[in-house]
Amino acid sequence: MKKCRWLLSLLWLFLSNVATAQNYSKVKGSVLTEAGNVLSGVTVTVTEPGIKKQVAATYTDDKGLFTLTQLSADRKYDFAFSYVGYETGFIRGYLVAAGENNSMLYRMKLSDAATSQEVVVTALGIKREEKSIGYAAQTIKQNAVTDAKTNNWVNALSGKVAGLNIQGAGAGPVGSSRITLRGESSLILDNNQALIVLDGVPVSRKITGINAGNNDMGVDFGSSVSDINPDDIEKITVLKGPGATALYGSRAAGGALIITTKSGLKGTKGVGITVNSNVSFEQVNRWPDYQFEYGEGRTDAYYSYGDSPDGVNTSKAAAAGRAWGPKFNGQLYYQYDPNTPDNLPTAATPWVPYKNYIKDFFKTGVTYSNTVTADANSESGAVRLSVTHLKNQFILPNGGFERINAALSVQQKVTNRFRISGKVNYTHKTSDNLPIAGYNNHTSMYFFILGTAPNIRPEWFMPRWVPGQEGIVQRKPFNPGPENPYVTFYDMINTIDKNGVIGSLSATYDFTDKLQFMLRSGLDLSHEFRTERFPYGMTSNPRGRYREQNIFSYESNTDALLSYSLGLGRKFSYKISGGANIMKTMYNFSGIYADNLAQPNIYQISNSADQPVADPVRSEKQINSLYGFGQLSYVDMIFLDVTGRNDWSSTLPVHNNSFFYPSVSTSVLLNELLSLPSFLSYVKLRGAWAQVGNDAGTYQTDKYYNRVLTNSFGNPAVLYNKDLKPEIRSSYEFGLDLRMFKNRLGLDIAVYADRSKNQILAVPLDPTSGYSSALLNAGLIQSKGVEISLNGRAVVKKNFSWNSIITWSTNRSYVKELAEGITNHVLYNYVDVVTIEARIGERMGNMYGRGFQRSPEGEIIYSSDGLPATVDPVIRKMGNAFADWRAGWLNEFNIHSFRISIQFDGQMGGSMFSHTNHKLNTLGKTKVTLPGRDEGIVGEGVVFDQVAGKYVPNTQRVSAMSYYDRYYALNNVETNIFNASYLKLREVRLEYTLPRKWISRIGMQQVHIAVYGRELFNITNFPAFDPDGGTLNNGSLTPGVEITQFPTTRNLGLNLTFKF
Repeated sequence: MKKCRWLLSLLWLFLSNVATAQNYSKVKGSVLTEAGNVLSGVTVTVTEPGIKKQVAATYTDDKGLFTLTQLSADRKYDFAFSYVGYETGFIRGYLVAAGENNSMLYRMKLSDAATSQEVVVTALGIKREEKSIGYAAQTIKQNAVTDAKTNNWVNALSGKVAGLNIQGAGAGPVGSSRITLRGESSLILDNNQALIVLDGVPVSRKITGINAGNNDMGVDFGSSVSDINPDDIEKITVLKGPGATALYGSRAAGGALIITTKSGLKGTKGVGITVNSNVSFEQVNRWPDYQFEYGEGRTDAYYSYGDSPDGVNTSKAAAAGRAWGPKFNGQLYYQYDPNTPDNLPTAATPWVPYKNYIKDFFKTGVTYSNTVTADANSESGAVRLSVTHLKNQFILPNGGFERINAALSVQQKVTNRFRISGKVNYTHKTSDNLPIAGYNNHTSMYFFILGTAPNIRPEWFMPRWVPGQEGIVQRKPFNPGPENPYVTFYDMINTIDKNGVIGSLSATYDFTDKLQFMLRSGLDLSHEFRTERFPYGMTSNPRGRYREQNIFSYESNTDALLSYSLGLGRKFSYKISGGANIMKTMYNFSGIYADNLAQPNIYQISNSADQPVADPVRSEKQINSLYGFGQLSYVDMIFLDVTGRNDWSSTLPVHNNSFFYPSVSTSVLLNELLSLPSFLSYVKLRGAWAQVGNDAGTYQTDKYYNRVLTNSFGNPAVLYNKDLKPEIRSSYEFGLDLRMFKNRLGLDIAVYADRSKNQILAVPLDPTSGYSSALLNAGLIQSKGVEISLNGRAVVKKNFSWNSIITWSTNRSYVKELAEGITNHVLYNYVDVVTIEARIGERMGNMYGRGFQRSPEGEIIYSSDGLPATVDPVIRKMGNAFADWRAGWLNEFNIHSFRISIQFDGQMGGSMFSHTNHKLNTLGKTKVTLPGRDEGIVGEGVVFDQVAGKYVPNTQRVSAMSYYDRYYALNNVETNIFNASYLKLREVRLEYTLPRKWISRIGMQQVHIAVYGRELFNITNFPAFDPDGGTLNNGSLTPGVEITQFPTTRNLGLNLTFKF
């Protein structure tokens, strides 16, 4: 017995020595998606480096885990991970240590073919599989904003996303825009704009301008959003509703655009160089319908420049700038003579029109853009550096801007469990002159309307100064009101020098395969120095002026997020996360103004004839937040998400500064659960409910004094409210995502309904109270809408394909409640002529004004003098500032090495009030004013017969000038408001990719040559320039009102791309 035991012991020792000699080790691992969800059934293959000999293979279990044994210690192996719908990935050269403590984590990326499982970047930059989200989100790739480049990349999004509305300001070369999703839910119009997030950093969309008067659009200096370089953008995820943005809390009511910038090469290791060069030319694409049959003057005065045998001077009197003068028949008149010392005529010359009397002031604008990018990739990281220089020359002389963008991105896997990422975007924007827009005598557009006529040539305003009095007395040969246009171009200067940085740094650590921690900090910082100078001799500033502004702003965001994911058995998996955010903002505006200069042509504050006026503004804000969210999945077919965020805001009173914003969403893959017809490739139902908010502005809850003069302060005009709350928006959303015929045809439908309460209202007060208005929470707005996206691969052949996308959306917002005793709230008021209002029981954005007096039968009432009666004193609804629906249609054709893309988009309904229409028509400068010029006009309508006691047809004939002056009067909104429907050919691009065999010999990988056009035509009944815009009012862009905007332009461009 003892002998047997001894033999067994010897055998055990022998086997142990053999095992030790083999020195095998164990490797454990976990496989997740990029979004952090477990993947079961992934094939894990192990090979020896170099010889590709397979050593071992296994599969991940229902928790995404795998274990491999029999791997020799102190040797390197290549691990391959493959799974249907995902890119095959590798961990190469993994050194297996002795023992059982070897572990690894691999995150798989979706393949391009896995269209039904696209990764979506959601709130807080969290990546999710598209099938798992229960709300509407749409991802658009970089080419959407670079195929037809614009000075502001935002404008390139028009018509590409259902529910997204982009409205331009028409205020200069920078091209600022208003960005809204799903209509209007707040009575503060600027609060309806979408949140913009760049690589996890919220970006300021604030547009600050210099305003010169009530009718002024000011100067469009742009914003941090417009300064983003489109060549650095990789993709943009549009989160349309509160269900998608609830994790942003009090900043999320308007939806969000989540921008991801490029991070370096993908795929094989190496270094790549890309050079992109672009040039575009822009010309005015649409003019008012000018008339060229009658020249300057009035009906009651024939033409003469100065006193002459023709009569007295009619050019500098009330006739100046009007086109009610004689008909162009080649007759002889004593006209302006630029060749005489006093410009008085010595002989009569033919009376003829000059049809380019407006157009010749404009030129072809040019924008040059050059980008150089270097990126590299290794097994453990990637780096990308890009530099872009953009130079714009505006369509008016001496206008434009330059911009330099530099972007650096670094991604590094320090260990298998620790990753860091850093991105920084730097912008330097300068301009020697940005034009003033709007309707006042400081602007060139004011001159084009009032200061010239069809018989006047642009060169007659040169030289712009009276000889010997340069910089003091302007040459104004005709209308003395508007400034000389060349003075507005070359002497009324608005400069900017801006530096901006947007950056983020994040670190992620995987404690285990299931537990992950992320820390991220981001900053949006900018400094601007601006100057404004007016010379002597200005109508409103006879002694000129000089102003300086320093603007410093920043926003910092720091997030910490802890996430835990696990499978529950073979069918359930979940992920829970909790985090915190600290947001701080600071805005510091410092202006100093010298509004009377002691000496001409010296633009310094020290040259002020009076005490300079200081204008400081400073504000700070902080929001502390805690948030959490959970994701539950059942057999990867049914998904449930719950989120919650609590904000503590410094702008709210201490006893009332905490608010909770929850959301719940779900999605169900019916094609996985049910047996459906074979043509249905993918069917997803989704639903979401959420509450988000709009925070109060700074310094609205306590008494703060306003600066009145330098070192002088007074009470604020608005009464503060110690109990102010944020606006709350509750939203319900349901959606259906269908993909049919093997993903050849896709249909996405979203239906939503919102309730926005606690609206922040400025309610008017009795002036004897010392305040003009008081802030309070009141009101309820209900919104509903539908969004539809239809996409299809209509043709798929070897050398030809046709892809098409159609988007359509509609939204209605109704005012259900306001404050007690208040039935209407004015959102915007243009000189007491037209207002945009919120009235109880009516649609948000209705426009109100006065119109014709009408008889009981609806006929226009005329006075006894034969002119339309003065406008009806009763204010009535004239239209609505927002469209009934919008649509877009994008087509892309690939033919061999050619790619052709064509985009149409437009809107139906909506209204636009046009100040330009009013002025041009009352001055007789459009074709609509031609009828009745010679014979007079008998207006169609009725006059009240006092004897008969009833209305009878009008028979009184009046001059055309008198008739149209009354008919298109400014306060007659009825004749100056128009349907804002339009259809645009928004973009066309033709691109050719050179064959690889042509370019490989010279070390190139790709060469693309493209030509493109943008805003090529616009079909609309709007008589001015573009109904797809609004009015820039300092930091806000108001839709529905056009105040002599700059003309819209068509762009034609050439783009070259070289990849090495």
